[in-house]
Formats: sequence, structure tokens, C-alpha cells
Amino acid sequence: MEAQLILALITLLFLLLAWYVKKKVVPHLKGHLGELSVSLRLKSLSKKDYIVLNDVLLKIAESSTQIDHIVISKTGIYVIETKHLKGWIHGHENSEYWKQTIFHHKYRFKNPIKQNNIHVHALKKVLSDYPQIEYYPIVVLTGSAVLKNLTNWSPVIYSNQLIRVIRESDKDITLSFDQMARISDQLNRIRLRGKKENKAHVRRIKKKEWEELTKETCPKCGNYLIKRKGRFGEFYGCSAFPKCTYSRNIVAGN
Repeated sequence: MEAQLILALITLLFLLLAWYVKKKVVPHLKGHLGELSVSLRLKSLSKKDYIVLNDVLLKIAESSTQIDHIVISKTGIYVIETKHLKGWIHGHENSEYWKQTIFHHKYRFKNPIKQNNIHVHALKKVLSDYPQIEYYPIVVLTGSAVLKNLTNWSPVIYSNQLIRVIRESDKDITLSFDQMARISDQLNRIRLRGKKENKAHVRRIKKKEWEELTKETCPKCGNYLIKRKGRFGEFYGCSAFPKCTYSRNIVAGN
């Protein structure tokens, strides 16, 4: 009997470890793998014409934002959001969430264009002494993802297109190399570094996600409703989406 109990406990611990690795460790490693592949591609840019900063964490007021890659050129600043995904990707520029289809399963993730717009806004605040800067937000897909039914006017590209897109966009000169270097120095001075700061950033993100939950519950499954934005305006959606697809329009004044 004691041996069976020990075996059951070992099995339970193994299942918990497998769940943790699948849900926490693997996605984290995949994200880093995508960022690393883009960082390696950016190394091919000439250091005489470009300054590249990777994994830049900035604190803005009581919040913080993590920018995967910043490329400073004489034309302006390229702000790059990397997504390491597989399957088919569906979405709209103004939607709060996009969908990822893998075989017959659908998953949702936050609209990377909107995420990158937040990064651009943060950089504009930090670099307010340079009003002439042009910003070029780019979403880069790594992995085996295929763009399907995507409605966008901001660039969403595959990683093998990145260098060509940057070089083709480089036309008008708005910054001298001295200005580029000063901008890089300024960002390096204020960026947050270390595990402690990264953990604090993750806590702030989770707190914000929690605050987005409403006190109302879904009439279909009982999970909390979240206020979201779609192409037709705001609505309440179930926090268990895509397992539960309940949604309700927001009445004006509510």
C-alpha cells in the first residue's frame, strides 16, 4: 500500500512538472528563440549605418514596456515586435486579439500591431527631444506561421523579409550618426536590466490583465467577462475564449 502511495505521488509530481514545462517553460523558450533569430538577422546590417538594440525594457510612469528590437538609422527608428508562432494567423489591424489556427484548434493572442503601437508611443515620450524622428513599427513572424485572412496596413512580415524591408524604407535622412549614437546612449542609460526588473515587468502585465476583468460572469460558462475592443467598437467577451465564444455588445453609457 505504501509503495502504491509513493508511486501515485511520483506520478502526480511528474504530471505537474510536465504541465509546468508545457505551459510555462516551452512558450518562454520559443519566444526567446524567435527574438534570437531576429537578432542574428539584424547583425547583417552595417554598423556604419545602423545601431541595433535588443530586448529593451523601459519604465514609463507606473508601467513598463518591453521592446524586442530597436533599429536606429539615419531615416528613423524601426520598432520591431517578434512573434514566434505556427499555424495560420488571422486578424485585423484594429482587433484586440488575433487568432491562431492549428489544424482544427483555434487560439487567441493579443494583436501584435497594437502591442507595437504602445512601444512606439513609449519611445516618443522618452525621445521627445527629437521631434523630427520618423518611427517605423514592424511585426515580424518567426517559426512556421502562415498569414491568412489578415487585414492590416502596418507591416506584418516574415523574418526573411526583415532586412530587405528596412533597407528599402531607408530613404530620407533625418538623423546624423552623432544623433543616432546619442539616442542609443540615452536608451541604454534608462533601460531596465536584470531578472528583478523583468519579474516586476511580468507582475505589472499580470496586474493589468487582472484589472481588465469585469465583475460580471459569463452566463454560459461562469468565467469572468473582459471588456475588449473589436473592429466595430467595444464589447464584453468571455475570459475563457476560445473555449467559450460568448460576447455581448456594450450599451452606450455602460
